[in-house]
Amino acid sequence: MITQPILCGACSHPLPPAIATYFQGGDCPSCGTHVEMKVFPAIAQKNVGARPETLGADTEASCFYHAQNRAVSHCAGCGRFLCSLCELETSGRMLCPSCFDSNLRGRKVPQLETSRTLHDSIALALTIYPALMFWPIVITAPLALYWTVHHWKSPRSVLPRTRIRFYLAALFAVGEIAVVISVVVFLIVVSRVQHE
Repeated sequence: MITQPILCGACSHPLPPAIATYFQGGDCPSCGTHVEMKVFPAIAQKNVGARPETLGADTEASCFYHAQNRAVSHCAGCGRFLCSLCELETSGRMLCPSCFDSNLRGRKVPQLETSRTLHDSIALALTIYPALMFWPIVITAPLALYWTVHHWKSPRSVLPRTRIRFYLAALFAVGEIAVVISVVVFLIVVSRVQHE
């Protein structure tokens, strides 16, 4: 249920909550303007966030970043006092913005994953680039096949991504291995024919 009034864009009259449920929108009861809206679940939340409390007395601790705000916690990294605007909870610990940033850059907070190794791209590169010079595929084709099988279930990317690169890498690797085997067999047959 919507707890906050949504206003008409033309006349600023509060719209009835039922308009949000209509697929085609509805008309404003005040000015008659056709209104379409998309309402996200966050609008139904009653507690949107705590406002920082101002200092009541000179003996109270103030926020390190906002001297006018009362401190509600301290940073687990550096010990600075923090108001409700500045405290950032990660893994059950409160951090100030600067400690949060340094932990993010130093990858000390495992829940804040910002990048991943793209194993499928590595496997595909192991088959394509060496094929341009032929001789490295003796090593890289089996390596690409191993990489594909070994990292098949590894987390792919932070962004949605298919396994098409793994399929291509496996296909190219098998093809390159077949070419290498064919060349080796051909060379053996040619050498036997020359010796006879």
